[in-house]
Amino acid sequence: METILWNSVLDKYFDEQTMSLHLKADRPVLRKKWTPGNWQPVVDPNEIMTKENFNQLVDALFKEVETRDDAFLEINRELSKVMQVGPYRIVIVYAPLSDGMEMTVVKPVKKMSMEEYQLDPELFDLLRNKAKGILISGAPGSGKSTFAGALIDVYHKDNHIIKTIESPRDLMLNDDIVQYSFTYGSHDEVRDILLLSRPDYTIYDEVRNKPDFELYKDLRLTGIGLVGVIHATKPVDSIQRFIGSVEMGIIPQVIDTVLFIDKGQVSEVLQLELTAKVPDGMMSEELARPVIVVSSFLQKRPLYEIYTFGEQVVVMPISTDAEGNTKTPTKTQVVSQYAKEGIQRKLTQILPCDFLIEIKGSELELYIPEYYKGKVIGKWGAAINELEKEIWLRIHVKTFNDLPLLDAKIDIAGGDRKNDPLIISLPEEYRNKTICLLVDDGLIYAKSNDQANILINNRETCNLIKKKGFVIVKTQN
Repeated sequence: METILWNSVLDKYFDEQTMSLHLKADRPVLRKKWTPGNWQPVVDPNEIMTKENFNQLVDALFKEVETRDDAFLEINRELSKVMQVGPYRIVIVYAPLSDGMEMTVVKPVKKMSMEEYQLDPELFDLLRNKAKGILISGAPGSGKSTFAGALIDVYHKDNHIIKTIESPRDLMLNDDIVQYSFTYGSHDEVRDILLLSRPDYTIYDEVRNKPDFELYKDLRLTGIGLVGVIHATKPVDSIQRFIGSVEMGIIPQVIDTVLFIDKGQVSEVLQLELTAKVPDGMMSEELARPVIVVSSFLQKRPLYEIYTFGEQVVVMPISTDAEGNTKTPTKTQVVSQYAKEGIQRKLTQILPCDFLIEIKGSELELYIPEYYKGKVIGKWGAAINELEKEIWLRIHVKTFNDLPLLDAKIDIAGGDRKNDPLIISLPEEYRNKTICLLVDDGLIYAKSNDQANILINNRETCNLIKKKGFVIVKTQN
């Protein structure tokens, strides 16, 4: 067999600044060019890829797959083909899967060494010797895989045993490194092979879905060093993608370091640490819980806290003031942003009556009908103590008589005839808002219209309001 290296029929379409080639039969050739994070589409309207030329190109590529040692057919389906030819990853799609014959070709623009990134020595030592659960994140085309390749070279020079998981295989690596593909093996099969062969590092390119997250977790928890490549628009987004697929308490064991690549450079490095503390913004020591502190390695300060709140896992940003002092969110901000709906659902399952919750400083105020107060609190406060444990919040029980009421001029009209709605007119500032009405011992929520009117069409509700009267509750919403 004749071995041809690095010479391909595709070479004429690429130069040092071209990252990808996009072809469609009978359409102009499109290229993405320039630099990571700054890719621009370039089209020459006079350069047309005819159907004849498209088919000739496909035939030539299949011939290269048959004759080259560095080429292989990764996926061979009736309407789609994926192949690797030298540095080129090629995806071919036919109608009717697409609306016509199309081809996408991606090529690494530049292979970089770790020295070219000019990393801080402390960061380089972290990546080389200490970090074992690494995520390399960034937007598509930002240079994630290029950085992963440079990190692989570092591990290879240190004589580590390295294997990769790719789908499809497209990293251009030293022949000593074994590359696995999900095209030919399932997640379970790849897991078993890696657990038995015990590499020092596994490079996971790319982590996309729940089976990927679970495999990443399983490998990391056995002590294998993991470097995952994952799409994310912000550094913290890559961590959030693991929430729900990996138990919160073990996330720092699975991910200890996140690198965010922007325009080909390391723009942020996050480190994760699990501790037990009262989340920032909460006051009572009884609300202490496991908290993942996410800190910036470059800025040397905490940026986020991750913890359970109600039924949710929240990722709470920690901001700083002009002097750089930590400025943490209030409990009101925490609940309103992330967890109020979850707490609402939990209380709906537990409480036997209508209720309203508000956040005041460091406490949850629970408003219920007077009749149910004793039942909710329980003997010696046992019931309310149990409820506090359920939702991780200090609760103050109040009655509907304690609700703050809206101090505004309100008019009411209509509702006398069968198809005549009851109209409650509010001041202009209450247009298009959700309004809470207290009627007897029940709460009714209604939406005001553009004229700041609430229209009640339900005959039973109309009659109840006219008989019992109503007040409008002043809420935080």
